[in-house]
Amino acid sequence: MMSNHTITRKRIFMSDKLARARHTRSADLAASAASPQTQQTLHETGSSSGEPRPSQGGADQGSTAAIGGSAALISICTIISRITGFARTWAMAFALGSTLLSSSYQVANNLPNQLYELVCGGMIVTAFLPVYVSVKKKLGQRAGNEYASNLLTLVVLLLGAVSLLCMLFPSAVIYTQSFYSDQSQMATSVFFFQFFAIQIVFYGCSAIVSGLLNASRDYLWSSIAPVANNLIVIVTFLAYSFVAPYDQQLALYIIAIGNPAGVFIQMAIQLPALKRNGIRIRPRVNLRDPALRETLGIGVPAVLVMLCSFAIVSVQNAASYNFADNGPSILAYARLWFTLPYSFLAVPITTAMFTELSDMQAEGNTEGVKRGIVSGTNQILFFMIPFAMYLAVFSMPLVTLYHAGAFTMENVSAIATYLAVWAVALPLYGVNTYLQKTFSSLRRMGVFAGFNFIAGAVQIGLTMFAASHSDVMPISSIAVAEALFYLVLDVCLFGYLRRILGPSGLRSVARALATAVLLGGAGAAAGGAVMWLLQTLVSPLSGSIVQALAYVMAGGLVALAVTFVPACKLNVPEAAFINTIVRKIGGKLGR
Repeated sequence: MMSNHTITRKRIFMSDKLARARHTRSADLAASAASPQTQQTLHETGSSSGEPRPSQGGADQGSTAAIGGSAALISICTIISRITGFARTWAMAFALGSTLLSSSYQVANNLPNQLYELVCGGMIVTAFLPVYVSVKKKLGQRAGNEYASNLLTLVVLLLGAVSLLCMLFPSAVIYTQSFYSDQSQMATSVFFFQFFAIQIVFYGCSAIVSGLLNASRDYLWSSIAPVANNLIVIVTFLAYSFVAPYDQQLALYIIAIGNPAGVFIQMAIQLPALKRNGIRIRPRVNLRDPALRETLGIGVPAVLVMLCSFAIVSVQNAASYNFADNGPSILAYARLWFTLPYSFLAVPITTAMFTELSDMQAEGNTEGVKRGIVSGTNQILFFMIPFAMYLAVFSMPLVTLYHAGAFTMENVSAIATYLAVWAVALPLYGVNTYLQKTFSSLRRMGVFAGFNFIAGAVQIGLTMFAASHSDVMPISSIAVAEALFYLVLDVCLFGYLRRILGPSGLRSVARALATAVLLGGAGAAAGGAVMWLLQTLVSPLSGSIVQALAYVMAGGLVALAVTFVPACKLNVPEAAFINTIVRKIGGKLGR
């Protein structure tokens, strides 16, 4: 017989499905709401109810100040994390280069994260925080602790079993990433993966712990934790480079142990903060917990999306081996630059608007939802299109920044060529991630998963066709297939949204797209001209890291000025946040 406490929890969860999003004032919003991009987007969409929000005086100002302080803290931590992340990649390039060994490491290192995402990562990211905040709000901190303890225990058990299977059968898992290749060449990748498999557990624990801290408005340790991971792996690669000339096997063990140690520290460094926030985690298993069932209900479609993504990445890795022994490392190094503009410029929009769209959907504010979709899309296109052009123009000097140690100029050329082609997909990728948040807020992730499956099947088919014709087709065919994937998926998703929501002002999207192409093209052309002049009048790119950095800075500053100064002067709506940043920096410097 169920206790009154359990019955109460069931009633709350069954009646609270539509309203849950309004309680989700999580790290996503706190991290981004104070950012200028988000303020501009929220201004255009209106409040969650579609009506002006009344002023709340000093309390509201205090809340805004608190959010602004949190956002500043996260921004600082993100900058530090990016700097150490670049140093980590440089250390990897110095130690391993872009070789078969590097590809073996990349495949083995990416698999644990892929498997974590496949098993439960998408579900945790999509569903854990909304459910946890709702439980804590309705039933108190103790009930929230019980739910978090239950989920964390189950995640550890599940991912622990997955890790054990991977350790026992590493060759079978590596085969999913290299089925086009001679498996005798995969021995090093198998060796690494046997050690790296435990990272699957650490990733799951870290995601839940970070979510708990963010829900308590404690952002420091969850934001700074990746820095600790980066520092440990940097030391690992440097140690490898010194030991390898004398004892190659010992050097491989250094990487095999150092890599999971970094992921473990990233998780463990956050644990003391739980106690300070009144969060008590204990081993607990309750499969009948209604909050657990609610988590599954929200998160299952996200698992289907991750399954499709896993299949796509597996085919990409296997196909890249068909083009070159260092194929996976070409994709991995290019991905670092490809995702950089997205992480700084698009993530604040997608994360903050996720909560706002959920609020508006729960309130039945369809017009607000439509404005939010269009406004967010415009913002992403306005920034991602110019930066896609910049990546294409500056691909060679950007990749040259990794030219050290075992990283040769031949590697630089191959990766730069791939990056220049892949850059076309950047705005499509940015919009697609926003649409995924949109469909999640609309509680239509099943529809998103269905379209994702169709587009993914097309991408896999094109990638495998290119791999089977690797003698006449370049490795950049993989990037072209990915761009087509996002194009097909975005068109299908917008078509579906128009069908269920009605016309939503896509003309403004066309305006933002045209503006971005015009201004971004002018900026990229100006930056390219600076690069040409420097190489003609000063010196061609020679492989020097200092020279490449100087050329990127000179051309990049000109490109940014030509693109965004006119946008600000012409009062382009999507450029409003730039003026806000300039005013804030000017105010700080004037003090």
